[in-house]
Amino acid sequence: MYTELLAKTNILKDLCDQSIKRLEDVKTSESYEVDFYKEVKPFVDSTMEIADSWRELATAWINKEFPKNLHPNQIDATHENIQHISIQSFYQDTKVKRFKNMYESVQFVLDNILVRAIKPKQ
Repeated sequence: MYTELLAKTNILKDLCDQSIKRLEDVKTSESYEVDFYKEVKPFVDSTMEIADSWRELATAWINKEFPKNLHPNQIDATHENIQHISIQSFYQDTKVKRFKNMYESVQFVLDNILVRAIKPKQ
């Protein structure tokens, strides 16, 4: 079983949930100002550290197990979308529809990994 991949996938799901919650809070606050070096950079750096190692694990898993409907280019796109979500959640001028589309895309891939990495290949 792929314990480390599953753990990092769950962590990324939680971080993405934090990001969408933050965006909702930022959008409702009229006087919100973000401090890039105290808020954005630390969150994005820690998220991307996890996402970078997750991408390596997920790509290795895909190349070994060949899960149906999951491909390495989806892992790369998900990695990039996680970066965008983690950054854009801090800013009021973020387009909500685009943000939610990226969020849902990330969740779809992460959920697929959680389901398929637990089940042995049939």
